[in-house]
Amino acid sequence: MPHRSNEDLRAEIVALQEQLATQAAAREADAVVARNAAHRLYLLETMMETVPIGEVLADATGRIVHGNSHVEDMVRHPVLHSDDVDSYGEWVSFRADGRRVESHEYPLSRVIRDGEERSEIDVHYQRGDGTRFWMRIIGEPVRNGDGDLIGATVALIDIDKERELQDRQKILIAELNHRVKNAFTVVKSIVGQSLRGEHVPVGLRATLDDRLDAYSRAHAKLIGTAWDRAPLGTVAMDIVRRIAGDRVRIEGPEIEVPSRQALAFSMAFYELATNALKYGSLSVPEGVVNLAWRLDGSEDARRIAITWAERGGPIPAEPSRKGFGSFIIGRALAMETRGEVETSYPPDGFIWRLDMPTPADTEEETT
Repeated sequence: MPHRSNEDLRAEIVALQEQLATQAAAREADAVVARNAAHRLYLLETMMETVPIGEVLADATGRIVHGNSHVEDMVRHPVLHSDDVDSYGEWVSFRADGRRVESHEYPLSRVIRDGEERSEIDVHYQRGDGTRFWMRIIGEPVRNGDGDLIGATVALIDIDKERELQDRQKILIAELNHRVKNAFTVVKSIVGQSLRGEHVPVGLRATLDDRLDAYSRAHAKLIGTAWDRAPLGTVAMDIVRRIAGDRVRIEGPEIEVPSRQALAFSMAFYELATNALKYGSLSVPEGVVNLAWRLDGSEDARRIAITWAERGGPIPAEPSRKGFGSFIIGRALAMETRGEVETSYPPDGFIWRLDMPTPADTEEETT
């Protein structure tokens, strides 16, 4: 064995001490990292327990790693730690049509496997005790500082009462629609009985019936929606197309109007269409009508410009007497919309224009 000097031994001891110190420092650093990770996990779990909804976390492979206590309260069984995105079918739920939701349809799968930034689904979930309730599942990705996907999270929301209220609302709307139709039927019957005299002008009863039918259809359309607003294009299509078919070209941006204006527009469009059919461009085979609207003005003062332009019909003539139809397309609509109506009778066809503020501006004025 070669002789080793004291200096060599001391140098070796110092090197070993430095190596041991380095290893100890590394172990301490690992311990600090582990403690910090544990602290972050504890804070995350604590935070998830404070939110009043169910929260589920999955890693980048789709394995469910955590679910808060609200999940178990809602679904009435322990959190299922599904292995991957193909295992979510063990969470038993159904669509509105009764079809069971498959693994790939759940938001966690659609976010992790399909790369969606947000996914949402309403399901009829089967609880652990066999009962069912409606639940909304909303999923979003979880990314690190570099933007890489490291997992996903879903929120589980109990919407059972919301669905119950929606069902009750549908029943009430159906009942209201039925009663409105009955009311219009009674009114038409009263009008019919009152117009059976010998001196009633020919066609008056049919005209009133048609006007009441148009008003009834507009009411039914509103009741079938959110009731307080209706798309202008839908109102025009529902009234004009029933009378004139495809001979009226309808175009314009999507604009919603309040229910009172929708009813007023339905009556005005009815009068314009029937007048065009009897006396205007639609009274001849080659005649057409263009109904269009656009948004004008600045952002602070937006206005709607609507034009009814007839072409290809007889040369129009301004009526000598203003009747109910003229009142509806003129003063009545102008008052309801706070707008200005203009009619003209050039040789190539009758033109009706309405310039009005946007519905939001009109509502502010009337409140």
